[in-house]
Amino acid sequence: MSIKVTVIGGARPPTPETAPGPAAGARPTVLPGSTLPATAMPSTPPVVVAPAPSFTASALPGVRRKPVEVTLPELARRFPQADAAALQRTQGVLAGVHVESLDAAGWLRFGMPEQEELAALIRQRLQVAQEATTRSVPQHLRRLQELLTDVLEALDGGFFRRPAAAVWAGHEAEVVQLESLLGASQAALSGQLQALGQLKQPVQACAQRLEASALAAEYLLDQVGPEAGSLLLARLTSLTGSQAMLHEHRLHLEQDAGHLQELMTWVQDGVLLKLPAVHAQLARLASRPSETQRFLAAEKLTDILQTLKRAL
Repeated sequence: MSIKVTVIGGARPPTPETAPGPAAGARPTVLPGSTLPATAMPSTPPVVVAPAPSFTASALPGVRRKPVEVTLPELARRFPQADAAALQRTQGVLAGVHVESLDAAGWLRFGMPEQEELAALIRQRLQVAQEATTRSVPQHLRRLQELLTDVLEALDGGFFRRPAAAVWAGHEAEVVQLESLLGASQAALSGQLQALGQLKQPVQACAQRLEASALAAEYLLDQVGPEAGSLLLARLTSLTGSQAMLHEHRLHLEQDAGHLQELMTWVQDGVLLKLPAVHAQLARLASRPSETQRFLAAEKLTDILQTLKRAL
């Protein structure tokens, strides 16, 4: 039987805030055979902290990366002195340029890879041209010239001069050593000449890329604003200077190759070919040579010395 609760005098029923709760530490009593219903705890929504107004991120519109599009006829009218291949290369450079997305650092890097390539080619040429063989061969030739000149002067005679046979006997061992060293240098000189020849094609390719970058920079001067234009003008001036440097480098490359070819020729014709005849003639030289022996020996020495003089 249920008992109704009667409210007297309009008193309010206890609210959840004022309703008495269980004593602290009290446990609910569970009768045998009954279950305690689980109490569902209300879920607490996550606390969202709004960012401060001064740190609110703003979404800026992205910069459109639009390449420079130009036709070959337009480039031909702009650069009538350039050939078709150069215009195509210039068109390719412009197609990789996005004017709106380049800042000052980007403009200052324009054409730099080509200039760095040129610097690497110059270092390679200097490394080949300054190898030890290139310096040692002229030194050996000069020393050989000095020794053979002593023998020739001794053949001229004179009261205070030593006999030519004695002079030759004192120089012969060193002459043989120089002959061996110069003969062994042929392989090294040939390798250097081949290395210089292999640098010609990269130089030509670098020249074409520098030309394309310079033409592209000149074209872009009319397409950009004043600030970018001043930076681009500085890069164009630098690229023009690099083109002049490459032309000078190409001349040095040809000169180095010609010098190596001359060294090889002097060693082959002036030493390996003519020196054995000098050996044979001086080996028969007596302590008191006859006029005929003196003439024949002097003739061989004069011939080889004239060759060495042209080489040095």
